[in-house]
Amino acid sequence: MNNPVTSAVPRRAVRPVLAVALLAASGLATTPGGTSTVSAATSDPARFVPIAPCRLADTRETGTRLPAGARLDVAVVGDRCDIPPGATGAALVVTAARPAAAGFVTVWPTGTPQPTTSVLNYRRDEFVPASQLVRLGTAGGVSLFTHAASDLVVDVTGYFVPEDGAVEAGRFVPVAPRRLLDTRATVRPAAGGAVRVDAGVPDDAIAVSVNIATTQSSGPGFFTAYAAGGTRPTASVLNTDGVRQTRASASIVPVTAGAFDVFTSAGDHVIVDITGYVTGPSAPASTDGLFVATDPVRLVDTRQPAGAPGGPRLWDGGAREFAVTGITGGAVAAIATTITMTSTEDAGFVVAGAARTTPSGTSSVNADGGERTVANSAIVPVSTAGVAFTTLESTHLVVDVTGWFTGDPVATSAGPAVNTPNPDRRVFIIADSTMAGMRWNGTLAGLQGFDVVHMLESCRRLVIPSCRGREGYRPPSVLEELRDLSGVTKEDILLIGAGYDDDAFRFSGDFDTIVGAARQAGFHHIAWASYVVSTRYLQPGALTPNFAAMNDVLFTKVASGRFPEVRIWDLNTYVTGTRGWFNSDGIHETTLGSWGVADWISRHVRAFDDRPCAQPWTAGGIVPDPCPNPDLLPPALGHPQIDRLYPVAL
Repeated sequence: MNNPVTSAVPRRAVRPVLAVALLAASGLATTPGGTSTVSAATSDPARFVPIAPCRLADTRETGTRLPAGARLDVAVVGDRCDIPPGATGAALVVTAARPAAAGFVTVWPTGTPQPTTSVLNYRRDEFVPASQLVRLGTAGGVSLFTHAASDLVVDVTGYFVPEDGAVEAGRFVPVAPRRLLDTRATVRPAAGGAVRVDAGVPDDAIAVSVNIATTQSSGPGFFTAYAAGGTRPTASVLNTDGVRQTRASASIVPVTAGAFDVFTSAGDHVIVDITGYVTGPSAPASTDGLFVATDPVRLVDTRQPAGAPGGPRLWDGGAREFAVTGITGGAVAAIATTITMTSTEDAGFVVAGAARTTPSGTSSVNADGGERTVANSAIVPVSTAGVAFTTLESTHLVVDVTGWFTGDPVATSAGPAVNTPNPDRRVFIIADSTMAGMRWNGTLAGLQGFDVVHMLESCRRLVIPSCRGREGYRPPSVLEELRDLSGVTKEDILLIGAGYDDDAFRFSGDFDTIVGAARQAGFHHIAWASYVVSTRYLQPGALTPNFAAMNDVLFTKVASGRFPEVRIWDLNTYVTGTRGWFNSDGIHETTLGSWGVADWISRHVRAFDDRPCAQPWTAGGIVPDPCPNPDLLPPALGHPQIDRLYPVAL
């Protein structure tokens, strides 16, 4: 994800400055406070005019798929969707279609510098939509940047027109988020059908702000939201591209008599939460609820050093709050944001809301597994203490702001946010002779910074009965070990370091069996060490080593998204170029290598959720905090000085 900074807020536009104060989280002594002041160009306060969703651009139709690092300029104002010249902002839905690699999309006013923000993040071959309220730039246009080669689709659902005083229609009214529909509790829609959603808003409301989600998808599909009884437009608000996915996308949707329809092409579940509505002509005239669009700017990035505003990450069940202060010319009732979860620990969600008020029972952004980067837009109400973000599972958080709605913040009614770090982890290591050297060579003391439960025995196989090893007996298979385990908690990590004595042709099915057994045992976090390929060691009955083929299966399985709790710890790449770590067969470790592998495991565990490293990289050096993933460090850095970091043992 790109690195950003954010802005927001007045009632009457006087080109204000928003000061963002990072609050220390109660109960977390390591969280320093700090203040960051940012400014950006803004538009005058404006009312919203909804339209039937309309397609502004689709590079799939024009054959102009964008290469990596390319920019696309899109005219929003004009005849294509009947957006008038006076419009200063628009509600867009941007979709990345089948990108060539992981990356992100940035949207900003044409004619202004590209910001360090993002509206959505994608992985290879996905269909990922995201909404954004955006200021219009030169000639009423917006610019889009894609990090990786991708097709881009841009739809518009409404626009903003400046107002110089009180108005009735077109003002945003935030409501306490509540669930309007969940077909998991009613009837699953038919493929190619639509469900009617009653928003419970005034009959002459002209639009609603909603979050539309699906879960346990049946395969590729799309969802379209439009005013009740209207003609379904050629546009989408949400997409899936595989089975068992959880996806969500926020949007401002036009309504008829307070209702709208949601079409599902694949017949998947529809879950709808409301966060506000746009007033109709019978509402009292007011200047509250007008939108002030701003150039995109980053509010917080917890990946950055604390006090930037930055870290720490949100821990399990944790919350952090940020004060919105220093506004020139008025107050703020809500901010328009893009909220991104990244480096997620597990499947979960984040709830955004007014600081020091009771969190709603609805989610703002959802992740369907660990190591995900997922974004969604949200209009977040503001209290006198600012805004707060609460998470179910530990995650880093990035929040970008594209504008705010005028009005008074709500009063606080609860205590400050609490963000208590997770307890230290326990790691179960089930491995064969390739890691049993840690036991044989007396290097288990190198497993530092966590509690370890080790099952390190030679000749251990994954599923079928093990062979007789150095210990003089047949150890239980990995499957048998998992079936005998009890007392596993959600914080525990399982590391698999076996498979070198297995038939490579069985590996795909054995992988599925082991992951299923690990799930049954209660593991939420499974690490699988990739297989060292630079070896002359032969599997039983093999004429040549097949470890490269097993690695291909391993990486393909994890990339499929069907095993969200599995991470690959890439031992094969990490040990490339080491000297003196392996015996002549290239697969069994020397004493030096056993210390090196123990050190590698320790760094992975500490990097899992941003703990300080147990050891520095160089003897006498500074202990990195947070500990970096050892597999992702540049090759030029070499390997840690194992013989100097553990001199007494060696």
